[in-house]
Amino acid sequence: MMRGNGRGTDREGRARIRIAFLIPSLIAHGAERQLCELVRGLDRDRFEIHLVVSYAAGVREGGDYWAEAAEIPGLTLHCLNKRPGPAGHLTALPRLWRMLRRIRPDLLHGYLDANLPTLLVGRALSRPVAWGIRRSSHDRTQLNRLSRTLLRVMAWLSPLVDLVIFNSEAGRDSYHAMGMRAPRMVVIPNGFDVDRFAPDEGLGREQRRAWGIPEGAPLIGIVGRLSPVKDHPAFLRAAERLAAEWPDARFVCAGGGGKDYTESLKAMAASLGIADRVIWPGACGDMPPVYNALTVLLLSSAEEGFPNVLGEAMACGVPCVTTQVGDAAALVGGTGLVVPRGDDAAMAAAVSALLREPADAATARGRECRSRICASFSTAALARNTEEALLSLIDLPAPASSPSGA
Repeated sequence: MMRGNGRGTDREGRARIRIAFLIPSLIAHGAERQLCELVRGLDRDRFEIHLVVSYAAGVREGGDYWAEAAEIPGLTLHCLNKRPGPAGHLTALPRLWRMLRRIRPDLLHGYLDANLPTLLVGRALSRPVAWGIRRSSHDRTQLNRLSRTLLRVMAWLSPLVDLVIFNSEAGRDSYHAMGMRAPRMVVIPNGFDVDRFAPDEGLGREQRRAWGIPEGAPLIGIVGRLSPVKDHPAFLRAAERLAAEWPDARFVCAGGGGKDYTESLKAMAASLGIADRVIWPGACGDMPPVYNALTVLLLSSAEEGFPNVLGEAMACGVPCVTTQVGDAAALVGGTGLVVPRGDDAAMAAAVSALLREPADAATARGRECRSRICASFSTAALARNTEEALLSLIDLPAPASSPSGA
């Protein structure tokens, strides 16, 4: 799929910089959301933007952002139609090479598992290369053998990459400890659409009615895919504690996941005696109503980089409790509470502390949450900081010929 391809010039008569972003898929996850927000915000007077996606819509479960990306003004969208599995690389790489020969980008920016292919074709085309890394990889023992091997390969090849952009300080520190030594490694925090994610009591009330939440009942939610790294069991154990203290409280686990894992979580909720108080709506395409329905968001993750759900909830004026993961504490600042990973007792105590706040204090906290996101973590700041980093790659000297010294 492909739309538009005129390079054009900016207001000063300069040719626009042609940038190609590469990403495996547009599945409805946080990194993919952030890429959509970034390309939407980049200055069209300075950049001609192409987005190359390996997998077509619907290939991966969990919804996707294809329709949304296709509507972003000034974006040319391409698909490699890669087949799942290792064999798909055999046809996808030659297709990528031919596609980029046609696009003729001035620089390439990889995301996630597209970073290594981006380096390969970027060096073959003699173009500057940027990597986008969105996780902290705090505990490598939780990764499978292939993922650990790829991390070692990335660290070894990193001296050949002109720029690595992390979305968290925790991510940069983690990869540096693994041996990553790119010439430049910078942190650009995620940005949030504060027009879309905004307080709206009406939306919240409608969502609560749709879920059957009694009026005035506290609603504590976790938002994210149903995956072990999000530690939903800790959330459910905290929910059990909260249910004993707050008889009217309800809980929601918003996010999709594999059938077997989802069923195991529902069975756990039943074993804890809270099955009738936990809602499992699956993947939610329209998130502002979900956040606005919540009283408190609880992020129980065992690992994160820069958690989107915290910023989105805060932009909606929702206070958050989060585990000490990635840059979560730096994101919530003084507006929320931070607890140790896996400590369901601490999670429950922190949520209870927020629920006990007087109405005027809770309202003030909600305003502080939103003000913090608007002031420091907007999509405009994300786009501006990324533009500055990418413009620095133009007219770079020739890269090193080998990754020696990695």
